[in-house]
Amino acid sequence: MLTKARKRVPALRFGALAGTLGVLATAATYRMNVLLLEKKLPPELASFVAALAYGGGAGAAAVAASRKWKGLPAPLPTETARQVAGIITDTG
Repeated sequence: MLTKARKRVPALRFGALAGTLGVLATAATYRMNVLLLEKKLPPELASFVAALAYGGGAGAAAVAASRKWKGLPAPLPTETARQVAGIITDTG
């Protein structure tokens, strides 16, 4: 298992890099949207509208993820755990 986990480290690093760059891109886009909204709205209202839009998108994505997550098998080796539990109970 350790060897398999070590093989995944580069992919995890790239995933972390992608997440960091995604956060930076989102921050830049948020700031750009606030600047554009400030042309028509006061600064406080512009930032509120932008935050509301991003928050609504995050909420919708969370609901969609929750719906996809339900019904999927557990990401753990449950069958192996059942077999081990069966062996232990038979032995004891």
